[in-house]
Amino acid sequence: WDFVNDDEDPMDDNGHVTHVAGTIAAEANGIGVIGVAPEAELYALKVLGADGSGYFSWVVEALEWCMLNGIQVTNASLGSSSNPGDFVENAYIAANAAGIINISSAGNEGKRNARGDNVGYPGAYPSVVAVAATDINDNRASFSSTGPDVEIAAPGVNILSTYQDGYGTGSGTSMASPHVAGVAALMIKAGITGPDAIRAALQETAIDLGAPGRDWLYGYGLVDAAAAVGGTT
Repeated sequence: WDFVNDDEDPMDDNGHVTHVAGTIAAEANGIGVIGVAPEAELYALKVLGADGSGYFSWVVEALEWCMLNGIQVTNASLGSSSNPGDFVENAYIAANAAGIINISSAGNEGKRNARGDNVGYPGAYPSVVAVAATDINDNRASFSSTGPDVEIAAPGVNILSTYQDGYGTGSGTSMASPHVAGVAALMIKAGITGPDAIRAALQETAIDLGAPGRDWLYGYGLVDAAAAVGGTT
């Protein structure tokens, strides 16, 4: 559903979400790239306009749609530096209680010295998994937001994925978040269900980076798809 234009045609008129969607589920067609979970079913819920901006009321409507339609994983490669309030947080709490694992980008407000608490919303909510970005060397991307709400990290620099006219690269925690959403889909397929179980497994199997244990840069560490699904093919 297109909550921006209030119609049944949620086509991408920006390009950002096509790149994000490809990371989750681009098909294995022998060209371009393959997504983390290429057989996952994608449902496009448009909450941002062509200019890349929107209202959190649209996000709340999308979450309500997810609860009504049996969605198991949401990915929000979007965010705000300010807390939109209880109305939005309660919607995420309700979605989590309904059995949905909510994944979100941590934000691109990080400082080069990696100091400060600047994770955006909805990632900063306790009911949402905030994903930080790493580069090809498994180091924190200089833009990646930091803080106690960072839960896990994933690749987010020069990520090759789908675009409206083919393939291209993109960088940001928006590119990191769909890696984790894809892994969550694989975990559900492997029989690990429910937000609590999925989060616990993601945390326990993450490859620890940075300071030992959970830290403000990488959370519990780099997502590990093979370990997270418990070795299931």
